[in-house]
Amino acid sequence: MLHPEKILVVRLSSLGDIVMTLPAVYSLKMGLPNSKIHWVCEGSAYELLLCMDFVNEVIKFPRETILRLLSKGNFIESGKVFAHFFRSLREKEYDMVIDFHGILRSVFICLLSRRKRLIGFGKPYSKECSHIFYDERINGEDPYLHKVKRNMLILDRLKIGERFENVPFRVPKEDEMYVEDFFRKEGLQGKIFAVNPFSSVRGFYKRWPLDRYVSLIEKIRKEMEVKFIVLWGTEEEKREAKKLVQFFEKDVIISCPTNVPQLLALFSRTHMYIGGDSGITHVAALAGIPVIAIFGPSDERINSPYGESVKIVKSDAPCSPCKKRKCRERICLEEISSEGVFEVVKSVYREIVER
Repeated sequence: MLHPEKILVVRLSSLGDIVMTLPAVYSLKMGLPNSKIHWVCEGSAYELLLCMDFVNEVIKFPRETILRLLSKGNFIESGKVFAHFFRSLREKEYDMVIDFHGILRSVFICLLSRRKRLIGFGKPYSKECSHIFYDERINGEDPYLHKVKRNMLILDRLKIGERFENVPFRVPKEDEMYVEDFFRKEGLQGKIFAVNPFSSVRGFYKRWPLDRYVSLIEKIRKEMEVKFIVLWGTEEEKREAKKLVQFFEKDVIISCPTNVPQLLALFSRTHMYIGGDSGITHVAALAGIPVIAIFGPSDERINSPYGESVKIVKSDAPCSPCKKRKCRERICLEEISSEGVFEVVKSVYREIVER
């Protein structure tokens, strides 16, 4: 078992958490180069993991399909989809399964797989009492340990010494060409900043006000020769992005529709990213471009995008961090001024120009 032939990694979502798990899994692969690594995930994480050549097989848990069938009352069909997934998973027979997620859904997948060794997190890094099901538990003492470093703790158990925080990825050629075509049609040249004012559907409480982004872009345009691409995901976000763009006559455009690999391709052509606490912000950090992340209620000690090129902007609000999704005051975000963010942008921009 010192050199397992097949390892199953379970980290289902979210996109940001998947990105924060990548350094540990890449380090695992570098430490055990002859091992085959399979990864079970959900949603858009599947697109991201297909860009990681060190992951030998990406397995998508069909949660969305199952929930859609259940919502329509197709219980038998949903059961068939569920059964097919687990049959195919059990056929693989893993030497080791590592649960980086630590919830009941992830541990359920682990337990139904055929495995010789099951490793997961103990307290305080697991939830829903999932820790009681593991053969081996990785316990931690620091509840505020960043998730990248937290995930690296599993390497200690496996006696893998070297850590790799910069993760290589490969964007499919068709996605590169798609973004290249967008840049060509829009005439995008020179310094380009990507701006993402949005967060996940459940993460609205983490959004910096849209009018602050308008003010910030105005300040940047007065002092810097920069063009802006405003990112969006859902149709509702697209409508809001259009409202933002309408404040400017030129040099601020809406992004083309993008999947995750296309976002990586887009970031490779931009010089700075500005956004809040979202999965897209973590993807920008993965791409290695300078990232300015505006944090409100989220705990940046645990959840900030990871990398040397990341700058966190947050207020000193005494109530932050918190998890009050229905907070009306949102003091932690309201106290962050466009002037304050602009000062950070200027300092980072000077570094870009001096390179």
